Amino acid sequence: MHRNLDWTGKEESHGSLPRPNRRLTALAQDVARLAQPLLPAGGDLFLGLEATADGQIHLVWWRQHDFKRIATISATPDAFCPEDSDEGALQDAAAALLDYLAGRWPTPPGALGVITDGVGVAFAPDHPSPSADSWLLRHATGESTLAMILDLDPAGPCGLLIGGQSTGSFH
Repeated sequence: MHRNLDWTGKEESHGSLPRPNRRLTALAQDVARLAQPLLPAGGDLFLGLEATADGQIHLVWWRQHDFKRIATISATPDAFCPEDSDEGALQDAAAALLDYLAGRWPTPPGALGVITDGVGVAFAPDHPSPSADSWLLRHATGESTLAMILDLDPAGPCGLLIGGQSTGSFH
């Protein structure tokens, strides 16, 4: 099922993004595909990708069962990992996706990010920084909901974060 959602996650008849947004979808597909080699198959890890006001892109790995942050790579574009590495390719793709998404945000926040399980890509319009304190807990308890760019796998490591909400694409 695909629903059109506004920035607050409410259904809308006329979105703030063109429908369908093929560019956003293509960028999210690249991110999900490039994240796969960095997420163990059948594992319990998922990734947060975040751009901050100081120009850095952060790749953050969390464990599913306790939401513990287990690794982070942070760099500005001039210091990204080599482009031919899995990490460097994902940093480039994350920068492109987050730049495009920020350009469609009513007022871009100081930190804007998405999460991916290697299948889907989602963000939280009301709390756009996945690395912020309690971000994961807010979603696991249903206090906040995610807007899907590409549907996350409900049986995957982000399943708890999308638990009670019906899945549907952002656009």
